[in-house]
Amino acid sequence: MSERPAAVTVPFASTGTGRPVVVLPGIWPSTGVGSAVLVRDALAPLHAVAPQRRLVVLNRWPGLATGTTIRDVAAEYADTLDRVLGEPFDLVGTSTGGSIAQQFAADHPHLVRRLALVSTACRLGPHGRRVQADVAAALRAGRIRAAGGIATAGSAPAVFRSVLTGVGWVAAPLVIRGPQTAADLATTLEAEDGFDLGSVERVIAAPTLILGGERDRFYDAELFPATAALIPGSELHVLPRLGHGAVPRSHEARGLLTRFLLRD
Repeated sequence: MSERPAAVTVPFASTGTGRPVVVLPGIWPSTGVGSAVLVRDALAPLHAVAPQRRLVVLNRWPGLATGTTIRDVAAEYADTLDRVLGEPFDLVGTSTGGSIAQQFAADHPHLVRRLALVSTACRLGPHGRRVQADVAAALRAGRIRAAGGIATAGSAPAVFRSVLTGVGWVAAPLVIRGPQTAADLATTLEAEDGFDLGSVERVIAAPTLILGGERDRFYDAELFPATAALIPGSELHVLPRLGHGAVPRSHEARGLLTRFLLRD
């Protein structure tokens, strides 16, 4: 495993009481959980679950070593959660957080009661891999504005790409602050590029819910049933006409997620 400073604990935020639900959000420009927007967006799909559960949000730690893998990240998360919670929990992973969640559930089955995967799949699709590789390359080259433009345009239909490229170009320096933040983000993107559940040694045993969008540009629609095929007994819902970011916000997906997590 890639090394990190022994004194560093994976950053997390926690709210509520009851049986824990751990949330691994999608890719975020900065490390840690200091952003109220990150925590709010991560917990929004769990609004109906919140009164009955303790909700815990994790995000990557600063100073990721180059070459860190999704398995490395999952192991560090497991170490922190085992110490902080001390009991099995439900695990929800969205987008890149879903890749980490899959590796986590496979490698640390004693910690995961249920697994929910939202807008994520067993691996990135060709478009998603290409966009993330281009963003990581721009970050490594110090081209922060270019990285922001590539990232925002990459998730949009062609008709909106020029506008969103401009938005990303303007916003990137505001959220990717400093070379270390850029390097940590690039490392995370490169780690997901190398993730493939089909290559993971252990099979996920936890009851699993998979929620995907028919028009997801990062994880192609055919990857959702491929993911279900790799997780025995999993429950799959591919929601029509929804793209990558729309699934976590959809009423149908939130209803399915709530029923799954509150099922006893």
